[in-house]
This record gives sequence, structure tokens and C-alpha cells, in this order.
Amino acid sequence: MSRSRNPRVISLEILRRVEVDQAYADILLDNAFKRESGLDSRDKRFVTELVYGCLRWQGKLDWIISNFSRKKLSLEVLLILRLGVYQLIFLNKVPPYAVVNEAVKLARRFGHGRAAGFVNGVLRSVESKQEKIAFLPLIEDPVSHIASVYSHPKWMVERWLRMFGQEETISLCTANNQTPPLTLRTNTLKISREELSHYLRKKTSVAQKTSFSPEGLSLKGADSFLWEDESYQKGWFQVQDEASQLIPHLLSPQKGEAILDVCAAPGGKSTHIAQLIRDRGEVWAVELNAARLKLLKENCSRQDITSIKPILGDINRSLPPLKGKKFHRILVDPPCSGLGVLRRNPEGKWRVKERDITTLADIQKKILESASRYLLEGGTLVYSTCTITPEENTGVLEGFLDAHPDFSLEPVSGLLPESCADLTDENGFFRSHPHHHSLDGFFAARLKKNPG
Repeated sequence: MSRSRNPRVISLEILRRVEVDQAYADILLDNAFKRESGLDSRDKRFVTELVYGCLRWQGKLDWIISNFSRKKLSLEVLLILRLGVYQLIFLNKVPPYAVVNEAVKLARRFGHGRAAGFVNGVLRSVESKQEKIAFLPLIEDPVSHIASVYSHPKWMVERWLRMFGQEETISLCTANNQTPPLTLRTNTLKISREELSHYLRKKTSVAQKTSFSPEGLSLKGADSFLWEDESYQKGWFQVQDEASQLIPHLLSPQKGEAILDVCAAPGGKSTHIAQLIRDRGEVWAVELNAARLKLLKENCSRQDITSIKPILGDINRSLPPLKGKKFHRILVDPPCSGLGVLRRNPEGKWRVKERDITTLADIQKKILESASRYLLEGGTLVYSTCTITPEENTGVLEGFLDAHPDFSLEPVSGLLPESCADLTDENGFFRSHPHHHSLDGFFAARLKKNPG
């Protein structure tokens, strides 16, 4: 098999770029599948399984490898061993001899011929002795046990044990390691959810209505056909987690209003806001990253949305297009640690450090402060993140409200369907969790600017 069509080679290259270039696995997979036109659907599924499997279970894989080798490993040899151990432990349909042989080939192919025998020996030991692999007992060392068995960084486990306790921490870590559903938001400017569901059921095994979002569909068996299908090309849907689909509803945008979406790309929420106002009004979408703004523009074009006005720039600095502008509603969805979306972006587990939380909270405070200046009196602002850390959520809001007595909290209850009642806490905040609701972990609060 040629290199361009070998799923394990592609998987190794992607994992290496995730590690070295801090690239995102979903983007790398998408680019690889476009580039490697010879891959069939089975190979694409296998590559996806290997990449996400190794990232989700990296901590456990490394613990297992350390049981059989104390040797300092080069990155590529370590990645080859992770790929091999993942297949041996988690993929029982792949014969062990094939796993070992392919791993040895990978080592030689990538210039690690001297390590080929070592790779062979470690993987054969894992295969023959996996029943004897031991982890530190939960009762003796809860942090190390949960970190290794459930594959999360120790600092994250320690934090969640303090916040949630042992049972819930294990439940959260377990949920983070599950493969999330492929969830679509129907573009109701073009088609109803019922019509889209009927169309997709002809092509995929299951297309179910989501439990919480009134526009959502959850798919199984969609495979890779979706991105080439006319339903995608015609803009009938946007791929978007169900929790994310609920945030624009908290803003309750109305036709004819001027609305500001801060940190808007790639445009899932922006296009949803435009959809909710029936594309009648103005949705000013500010984004700092040019490549991400390009994605937003592509999504607008594909969905035939004309009310969105993309702006490249930093909301913390003067933006000429916004000079003198005031908005009826503002969505602030700033960069965050992403600890609520680890099941969807597993590389985040190993990339985010605990010290980043404080840095990100400071950035969020500045963005919220800057964005709030554009809100009309009587206007509504929704602050939202895809993380579950108090510092980035209630901590940011408390500081803002202390400094701005002209703003007040409004409960989000009543703005969503009745099925979402469990997503509102006692303080009126929106909160979703993977282990409670099978949704990405989101936080949102609704603020009102009181008339002077």
C-alpha cells in the first residue's frame, strides 16, 4: 500500500503535528481526507478512530508503556507505541500480530530502524501480559489512579476532586472519553428540522431529533458522505454541538435588531443568530483571527446568509466599522480553557495547563469590558464559555458586575424549551455537563443594561 493511503502512516503524521505544531486534530483529519482522495470510508473511520483514540487515552497508554519500558523515547517512537498499544487494548478486531508488524514497519519507515526491535518487544509484552497491568489503587492514591485509568492530567483530576468529589470526577472523566455524537443544527431559513431529518434518514442509519435543541439532529452512521452531500453544500445545516445551539436562544434576538457577536468565528452562533432573526437585521461578527474569519464567511456563503457583517479585528482596540455603533444585543463568547469540550477536542486535555486558567480569565474580563461599551441601554448581553472552571465563568461575571452597577443578571429560565429545565441552576445560569446531560460543558449568563 502506498504511503498516502496507509491509515497508520496518516494517523502518525497527524498525531505528530498535534504534538509538535499544536494543531487541532479535527482540522488535520479534514485536510488529510481531502488530500488523500484514495482513502475509502473504512480507512477514514480507522484513521479517525486511531487519532482520537490515542488522544483520548494518551494518559492511560503512557502508563501502560511505562510498565514495560523505562527508556527515554523519541517522540515518533512514543507515538508509534501509543498507536500500537491503543489497538491492542481497545480495538479487538485488529489481530495482535498485524498491530505489531505494522508498528515495526512504521518505525523503520520513519527512520527508527534501530528502535524496530524495541517496538516489537514492548508491544508483544503488552499483548501477552495486559491482564497483569497494574494501576495504583484508588483508595491509596485517588489522583494517580483516576489520572492513569481515566486518562486525564493530574492537575485536572485534583481540581475536579475538590470541586465535585470522587464519584462525580470519575463520571466526568468517563464522559470525556466517550465519542460524542455528530450533531447538526438545521438551517431553518432553508429547510425544517422534520424535512432535513426525513432527507438524512434515507442516507444514514439514524437521524434523531435532539432532546434539548429545537433545531438539532443527532446522527449515527453518517460516515464521511455528509461533507460531499448536497444537503451540506446547499447550507441546510451547520455542524454544532447541542449545547452550543442553545446559547443564541438565551440572547433572544429579534428581527430588525443590531446584534454584535464577539469572537465570532467559525460562525456557528453567528449564523444561528441570523437564522433566529430570519436574516432580517444586522449581525456584526468580530474575529481576531483571519483564517477563522474566512471560515465564518464560508459558512455564511454556504447558508446564503446576508445579515452578517464580518469584521477582522480586536474588540479590545478601536474598530473603525464599530465607531459610534450601539447594539440591542451582544454575545460574548471569548477564548477559554475548553474543559467542557474535551470529549470533542481531546488534545485539550494535554495542551491546557492550570496556570492558563488565570491568564484566560484576565483575557475574558477585558473582552467583556470592551464589548459591554457597545450595548444600548435596556439591551441584553450574553456571556458564554465552553468550560467548567469557576474562574472563567462566575468569577469573570462577579468582577464585571461589581464594577458595573448599571448591569444586572437576568435568569435564563423561560428562554429555552421545557426540556431544558435541568440546564438552569439556582442562580439563573445556564450550565451543561457531559456526565449529566450528554452535552458539551457550557456556561452562560444573561445580563441586562439598566436604563440610566
